[in-house]
Amino acid sequence: MLRNYIKIALRNLLKSRIYTFINVIGLSVGIAGFLLIAMHVEDELSYDKFHTKSDRVYKFVLERLYPDHITRYAITPHSFSEVLVRDFPEVKNAVRIFGGGGNNAVIVRYLDESGEEKVFEETRFIAADSTFFDLFSFKLVAGDTENVLKKPQSMVITQAMATKYFGDGEPVSKILKTDFGEFTVTGVVENVPENSHMEFDFVTSMTSIPFIFQNENFTSFSTHIYLELESGAHPGALEAKFPRIVERYAAPQIEQNLNTSYEQYVAAGNGYNYSLISLEDVHLHPVEYQSEFKPGGDINDVYIFVSIALLILIIACINFMNLATARSTERAREVGIRKTLGSPRKQLIGQFLTESVLLSLFATLISLGLVYLALPYFNILAEKGLELNLKSWSVALIFIFGTAVGLLAGAYPAFVLSGFNPVSVMKGKLQTNRTGNWLRNGLVVFQFSISIFLIAGTLIVQEQMTFIKNKDLGYQKERLLVIERAGVLDAQQKAFMDELRKLPAVEAVGGSGTLPVNRFFGVQFMPAGASEVLTVNAMQLDDHYITTMGFEIIQGRGFSEDFNDSLSVVINEQTAELLDVDPEDVIGMKLTNTIPGDPPVILEFEVVGVVKSFHYMTLKDMISPFVLMSNENGLPNVPFISVRVKSDRLQEALAAVESKWSEFAPQEPLKYKFLDQELNELYKTEANSGKVFAVFAALAIIIACVGLFGLAAYMAGLRTKEIGVRKVMGASVIAIVLLLSKDFTKLIFLALVIAIPLCWFFMSRWLEGFAYRTTIGADTFIIAGLAAVLIAWITVSYQSVKAAIVNPVKSLRNE
Repeated sequence: MLRNYIKIALRNLLKSRIYTFINVIGLSVGIAGFLLIAMHVEDELSYDKFHTKSDRVYKFVLERLYPDHITRYAITPHSFSEVLVRDFPEVKNAVRIFGGGGNNAVIVRYLDESGEEKVFEETRFIAADSTFFDLFSFKLVAGDTENVLKKPQSMVITQAMATKYFGDGEPVSKILKTDFGEFTVTGVVENVPENSHMEFDFVTSMTSIPFIFQNENFTSFSTHIYLELESGAHPGALEAKFPRIVERYAAPQIEQNLNTSYEQYVAAGNGYNYSLISLEDVHLHPVEYQSEFKPGGDINDVYIFVSIALLILIIACINFMNLATARSTERAREVGIRKTLGSPRKQLIGQFLTESVLLSLFATLISLGLVYLALPYFNILAEKGLELNLKSWSVALIFIFGTAVGLLAGAYPAFVLSGFNPVSVMKGKLQTNRTGNWLRNGLVVFQFSISIFLIAGTLIVQEQMTFIKNKDLGYQKERLLVIERAGVLDAQQKAFMDELRKLPAVEAVGGSGTLPVNRFFGVQFMPAGASEVLTVNAMQLDDHYITTMGFEIIQGRGFSEDFNDSLSVVINEQTAELLDVDPEDVIGMKLTNTIPGDPPVILEFEVVGVVKSFHYMTLKDMISPFVLMSNENGLPNVPFISVRVKSDRLQEALAAVESKWSEFAPQEPLKYKFLDQELNELYKTEANSGKVFAVFAALAIIIACVGLFGLAAYMAGLRTKEIGVRKVMGASVIAIVLLLSKDFTKLIFLALVIAIPLCWFFMSRWLEGFAYRTTIGADTFIIAGLAAVLIAWITVSYQSVKAAIVNPVKSLRNE
């Protein structure tokens, strides 16, 4: 019986080539879209699961409470690592990691056997405790797990770096020179998988960083800490004990450093809430933490993509249903004859289901080809390295999935077609019931509700990205060339900057300890006469940086070569508000800062100016209190030099800067970037998600139109007699086209009514993740609705015109 079903099914599919082609295209594109998103989601969910202890390793993170805001940190005080293992039996082991993120370039030198020095610029450096390879399953191919990071100045490199520096030679025991000392290669580790939330090429021993061991610290944030819990230990129960270690270890340091009681400190709105994040959840954790290794994903984005994948698949299945019912006028007589000859309904159902499964399997096969062709472009779009690995079990799973899609999509048409009355269809009276009409119309409304939702959602994402791009950040981000590793100029730095200022293509030059791009350090002051501590973020800069950046001084002055500003600070508007004094009394206020030590060092700073608030974090965060400090206080050579280039003279300025650098530092490569590019990196995840969202929104619209095309053909077939009568009565082609398009237009407008509130609700929730955001206007939904109506009209017009131009005599004779 099955063999007969297959033969008849193949015959019918080949007989109706256009129908088969359209249906296969719709299903294959839908399945390909589903598979691409499924691969993307699988990759996102796979992060860090290759570690054998991933279910027992947790990251120790901090929610830092300030009087007026909350900041979450991925790095925590390094001394807590030892305390957590010692004080809590649930904690079996711990590891600290210093650095990471690839922000600052490091020059690495190697003298090969011929005496030639190889020089490379690297960014992926970290330092770690000797327990690093115990907690994490990065496989060593050379070296001993327990000892590779025990000694000072030890270094483990990846296989890629071993090949880069030593070729086929033996890397172990070789010496690499860096900006911060010489290191002996003690091991080689396999390259870090892409689905790792941390990335590195060089791992040095933590004992190589003296300040980690020389200073006990429970308040300043310095290292990533990971904990291995004992089997059966509950992370929630352990988290409940963390306030104890804050009170026992951090509180005394706070009281000593700030000369205030811990109770007063907390009463002022300060606090430290430590918690744990499972290693498997770090990449997709919905809460963003400062100083992470690299930008992570978001579990909410995964949910969105899963929803889109399912909706695209459902739309493809709906297309199949609509196209199958569109052929009912062609298949009705076949059903009537077969029923008259004695075919039971279950055989007809089996026949139609066999056709749909065969068509679905063929579409699945084609979809694999589409995925293979589209994957390189999708990888570029999503910045992934996905591969289509077809193993025996995965192929079987995919074709089981294809069979299931065929059964799902073919069930409704099979039961509808097999239920036709043989007497009616043999007389040429194809009847449609009200339930069938409601269902078909409902499916079209559902399809276009999804499509309008995705179009509007894509527009809102793009509007937010445009808003971010055009937002006034409080400084001029354009035409700003940032020279990194400027500290290598050493004593020549000031002379180099003076030479740059003389260049005709350069407008201004300034130096800073960091950049106003989500990089800063925390500092605490005690205002004169106050009882509450002032906690702020800060950066150090030279006398020219404020002018170079375009910061606006609204009160007092900025830093100047005419003054000794080593103990001067410029505060932003939020800091001035926290000081709770009259605006005219802010200038000249004294702020005391205590540097931990034995004995502690007390410094008294003076407020010399107020700067108009600028964005130094992402637009997801409200502007918080910030202080500008002079580099005259302990930072004679700044690591970053910012060069403001004159309009339309970028290439000239770049060539001149490179020439000057070669004069002052001929042995050092020039490392530079543009500030606006650095800012774009902050929103790369959202931008990539928006691009993927747009692609699949377009895909959903295309697939929906295929289904609409089928339904339009079906409706035109049902109204053949009506169209013939109307034409005989004098109706024009345009009138007939408008008649057939009117009903579909109503469905699209109904879909618009359904999609608008849903899209507004969900996209408003998405925008809530940004402290500074665009507004959702009516124009967005008007554009989405008009686009959907226009696309629907174009789709329906072919069938409408085709039905309208048929000779009415022929239509009435056939009826």
